[in-house]
Amino acid sequence: MTTLHLTVDVWRQPSPGEPGDFVSYDVPDAHPDMTVLELLDRLNEQLAAAGEDPVAFDDGCREGVCGKCGVTVDGVPHGPERNAASCMQHLGAYRDGDRVRIEPLRAASLPVKRDLSVDKKALRRVAKEAKFPVAMKALANGGCISCGACIASCPNGSGQLFVGTMLRELPPLAKNEDERRERATKVIAAAEEEFGPCSLLGDCVEVCPAGLPIENLSAVARENLRARFGRPAQD
Repeated sequence: MTTLHLTVDVWRQPSPGEPGDFVSYDVPDAHPDMTVLELLDRLNEQLAAAGEDPVAFDDGCREGVCGKCGVTVDGVPHGPERNAASCMQHLGAYRDGDRVRIEPLRAASLPVKRDLSVDKKALRRVAKEAKFPVAMKALANGGCISCGACIASCPNGSGQLFVGTMLRELPPLAKNEDERRERATKVIAAAEEEFGPCSLLGDCVEVCPAGLPIENLSAVARENLRARFGRPAQD
């Protein structure tokens, strides 16, 4: 098996209120089949052996479906492989002697807790406005895993893909038109409070592990207009 000697620049930050910075580490025994999280595992084994604190990062199923993991690799949320979660990002594109830069998902609504671990409660706060179990069902129906990469990829920190996917799937779950409007109004208001405006660049769909379509972005405007002005005639 090919062995890679990599220099890994990792963001270290002890707590939300303290400053952070990149720290460089040598990992002499990585290999192309490793994922980004497995690279962090290997680094943490080295740190433990040296009596140093391990790098904190968000971890989950490691099958690309739970949405818990998420780091930024060389400036790209999740990593350079399109539409793949961090746990599914492999090191095949790297060569012996390369540097890998790993930092948290970056957005005002995703504050760092420690090192690479971020607080994703903003997503839950928005979802709760539609009644949390209902919102989770809508997101599951739409394929969204709530990983937050869409927010980190947007220069404005927009959650439009997350919100649009939810709003696209909420109508069939509403008892009537009034409930549909009420939920949409509350979700949109919460999203405007938590996230920035949509940049219209479409970076979000390139990093989304679920491969959500760009058409989902339009659901926000559609449901907003419906809530404000009533049911369109074509419906």
